[in-house]
Amino acid sequence: MLDGSTPDNSVVEIVLLVLSVIIMPVLAAAQRRVGTRLGDPVMLADAAETKMCVLLSISTLLGLVLFAITGQGWRDPVAGFVIAAFAINQGPDAWEGEFVDADDDDDDD
Repeated sequence: MLDGSTPDNSVVEIVLLVLSVIIMPVLAAAQRRVGTRLGDPVMLADAAETKMCVLLSISTLLGLVLFAITGQGWRDPVAGFVIAAFAINQGPDAWEGEFVDADDDDDDD
C-alpha cells in the first residue's frame, strides 16, 4: 500500500469468491438445521463460522472487484483491514468457546 504496488487480478479468484458467496450461506443454513436437530453445539459453531466466512468472502470480493474496475490498488489493503477488524471483533468469542459447551469433553469416566 505504501510502496505503490498493486494486487494481482484474477478472474478465477473472482469466480471462486462469487461461488463462495452463493454456496456458503446454503451450507451454513444446512449445518445449522442439522446442528439444531441433533442438539450438537459443535455443528452449530461450525454453522456460525461458515456464516462468518461468507462475510469475509464478500469483503474480499468487493476489494478485488473494485480494484478490477478502478485499478486503484489501495482498495485491496482496505478490504484486508476490514477482514482483520472482523477477525479481531469475532476472535474473542471463538477463543472463549461461546458456541461450544464446556462440558463437551469426551470424558466418559
